[in-house]
Amino acid sequence: MKESEVIDLAAQCGYECERAIALKLEASGREYWRLSYKPNNLIFCYLEVSLGDHNQFCYLADCFKTHSINAPKVLMHNQKLGVTIQEDLGDDDLLEILNESNKNELINKSLELLVQVQEIKSLKIKKLSEIDLTNQSNLFNEIFCNNFLDIDSDQCVNDLSFAAIENLIKQPYFNCHFDFERRNLIVSEDKTISVIDFQDLCIGPIGIDLAGILLDHYLPFDKVFVKDSLEFYKNRSSLALNNNELFECFRWGGIQRNMRILGTLSRLYLENDRAFRLNDLPMILDNLISIIPNDWTCKSYMIDTIKPKLKQKLAMI
Repeated sequence: MKESEVIDLAAQCGYECERAIALKLEASGREYWRLSYKPNNLIFCYLEVSLGDHNQFCYLADCFKTHSINAPKVLMHNQKLGVTIQEDLGDDDLLEILNESNKNELINKSLELLVQVQEIKSLKIKKLSEIDLTNQSNLFNEIFCNNFLDIDSDQCVNDLSFAAIENLIKQPYFNCHFDFERRNLIVSEDKTISVIDFQDLCIGPIGIDLAGILLDHYLPFDKVFVKDSLEFYKNRSSLALNNNELFECFRWGGIQRNMRILGTLSRLYLENDRAFRLNDLPMILDNLISIIPNDWTCKSYMIDTIKPKLKQKLAMI
């Protein structure tokens, strides 16, 4: 969208402003803009009506408010125009401000927030089925390997995907944000953490969101830090799992999640010519490789075959 189009749509919704600044692009197709509005800036979110609506986001924002979970207030929703106007929580996401001195404190606060989200009862959300999880992880083979890298992946990739699903369906199921990563957590000046982009909340295996916050797309996997963080999480959740069991939930949630995301971001480029996330692919692949068990053939296959092929492909774009 153009800035003038955003300003016009905002005016139609009752919010006159002089400037609109484009914010991050999303794989979902949503567009976010910051409106220069007095007394406080606002967030304008647009989703083409043919691609979906904001109804679930608005419903969940109200639920979060009821349960004292920090999230942006929805000030206006125009379903016909595909627009929501939201409270502006600022630009300080967890990824931007996390450093060695505050990492433990802020990740622990994020895990406490995750427990809050997980334990809300009776939400009107779908449950991820085994078919859903399988179709998601198949994106790695079908889109990332076959279509993006133009290779016929080895059977070991299918074996890894199958093992991930077998593990996930046996995990405890809770409310699952589905993208509980550091870019979707906003930190205020007093270090209060708010969650955004929660429209895909569902009931799913606990490993997916644990991997979202602890297996970052932009930083290398840190096993010691992950295990310490999982210990903190375990002591605050209602789970009856030991440390090894919880780590395996994280591991297989991370494997399925990273396989899905590699496929999703590749498809975004192939089908929509949106290359803005391609530079993230090497780290996502590296972290996937890092958490595959050492005795799995697929680990060496990804190192020896898929990783060099990805490097070659990105050099051509």
